[in-house]
Amino acid sequence: MLKAEDLIGVYAGRGQDYLAKDGTVVQLQKPAGPDQARIAYTKEGMVIVVSTPAGRPKVDAGIPDHATVDEKARMADGVVAYAGRYEIKGDAVIHHIDVSFFPNLVGSANVRIPTFQGKLLTLTTEPDEKGGVRRIHWERLDEA
Repeated sequence: MLKAEDLIGVYAGRGQDYLAKDGTVVQLQKPAGPDQARIAYTKEGMVIVVSTPAGRPKVDAGIPDHATVDEKARMADGVVAYAGRYEIKGDAVIHHIDVSFFPNLVGSANVRIPTFQGKLLTLTTEPDEKGGVRRIHWERLDEA
């Protein structure tokens, strides 16, 4: 049975794939570079997720407040960022989203089934309407 102690730590993103109902695997996101994605589970029960696409070009603005509308749109494209509390229910971890870059996620919950292989953590989503699942791969960092 899953325990919070199993999850506590900081992980770096290592890509995502989609496992179709028929067993076909499609890579959705190549393994990220070391600074592209993080997920952190704290002993206090918080989960924090930030993921940015690899290779985003820099913008001319010195600070975000000075960016043009176009620059802000380019900065935001593909970014995932949210935080909230997590809870363990059986073999699932549920992320209760309190704040998010995407406002529609606030107040929702992401259910994930974690599996471990050494330092690797895979978070699997609930099946979609076609019966497939997204698998999000993470590697535990020795030092945060």
